[in-house]
Amino acid sequence: MRKLTAEEKNHYDELGYVVISSFFSPDELSEMNKELDECEEPVQKSGEHEGFTYQLAMLTDKTKQFAQDERILNFIEDIVKPGISIFSSKLLTKLPHSTSVCHWHQDDAYYSEVVKSDTRMSIWVPLQDTDERNGCLWVVPESHKRGLLPYAVKDHGTCRRALDEEQVDLSKAVPVPMKAGSMLLFNALTWHSSKGNETDHVRRAFIVSYQEATVPIGRGKQHVILRSAL
Repeated sequence: MRKLTAEEKNHYDELGYVVISSFFSPDELSEMNKELDECEEPVQKSGEHEGFTYQLAMLTDKTKQFAQDERILNFIEDIVKPGISIFSSKLLTKLPHSTSVCHWHQDDAYYSEVVKSDTRMSIWVPLQDTDERNGCLWVVPESHKRGLLPYAVKDHGTCRRALDEEQVDLSKAVPVPMKAGSMLLFNALTWHSSKGNETDHVRRAFIVSYQEATVPIGRGKQHVILRSAL
């Protein structure tokens, strides 16, 4: 079980995100997709929470194991410290031909109202290949260095605590296409968004947000300390 290389850690620190290729095997992805096919609640097809399944790590033993995988913890232990705990987890499903967008936002616009963290970040794992056609994530490199910015609440799409696009510079935004089973690590302050799914196939992404174990709470009962602070 390897850790972040110095180059990967520097990429994360400087740009606010880093992609780790081929993290999960095809067999693991197949098992997880089968598990989700059997247990996933009906996907909401409209509204602010379109496509989201919340408290994913609490859904089944397999989803719990996924979120608590020691391989993930080894990767993030040089980012999330001292100790590691889960803040929250969710599945984001983009149905075929969905036009719903996830607006440009920062996760901490939602998370910091619960509790503040110095190291909070998320993993974003696509269960299918993702690109610009089926709603891959977009990010603005180095945006995490701006801190938590004001937001305005949109009346459509998802991730509605949106950055004011007239007040922020999105000219450096880049898509982050990923192969299924790769893992994106990104800071809770990094600006990110996603567009619709133009394809005939479902696109799923498993998302877990982690924070240092010294922060006493998370998103309700989802908060679990995985590695204690020494």
